[in-house]
Amino acid sequence: MRPSLLLLIALLTAACAADEPTFDEDARSSVESGLDADDLVASCGGVRFSQLPPDTSTFMPFASLDELDLARLDGEAPFFEEFVHGYDWFVVEEGEGSRRLFGQPAQREERDPPDAYASLELRDGRWAPVGWGQCRIELFAEGWGNARFEIDPAVLPDPDADRISVLATERACAGGEEPIGREVRAVILEENEDAVSIVILVEPQGGDCPSNPAFEFEVELGSPLGDREILDASLYPPEVRWPRGQSGPG
Repeated sequence: MRPSLLLLIALLTAACAADEPTFDEDARSSVESGLDADDLVASCGGVRFSQLPPDTSTFMPFASLDELDLARLDGEAPFFEEFVHGYDWFVVEEGEGSRRLFGQPAQREERDPPDAYASLELRDGRWAPVGWGQCRIELFAEGWGNARFEIDPAVLPDPDADRISVLATERACAGGEEPIGREVRAVILEENEDAVSIVILVEPQGGDCPSNPAFEFEVELGSPLGDREILDASLYPPEVRWPRGQSGPG
């Protein structure tokens, strides 16, 4: 090939590269995540759902709260009774000698977290509580935890770009450390003309539970953002992260 032709190709390549948006090559990225929406699981306190929102009409109501064996709760029994009577309960999972219950506020009042769970075991012929608490429906994948995210204020979304920069915070206990050396991936749960819903997944580490720091992360979208909303779908209902000034379910 003649030298003049080589020079022309080099100049054209440089011109094309100059028109493309640039991103920090050291930043974490969601490119080729290997996960998709079908890999996600919805759970509230260990109670899992096959669809969202949960259709409680498909579950068996649990109305035998007054028949539970509370003998092993000792001093916690009054607190448990007050707690469970604030919800309508449904049997979501049942095994040999075990049940998992999902609770929704009985009076439909707003609570934070909004829902509840309870685990029961069959002991000497009676059902006994072995775990309970309030919970929020979250999405994750098997072998992965999730992270909440906010838009990085230093890199606001560009309508013409197919990537966004976020600050993500791991939800699981991780010793108060960033996920350095661990996999971080993003799953586009849903993308349409109005919004893009994102779930950020983190390879778990374990450890104690001080507050985890936020870390920078880049999410690759399927197309330029345009004027669409950005939703954090790691929890359900998802929450609006962009445009600013909006909050709550999308």
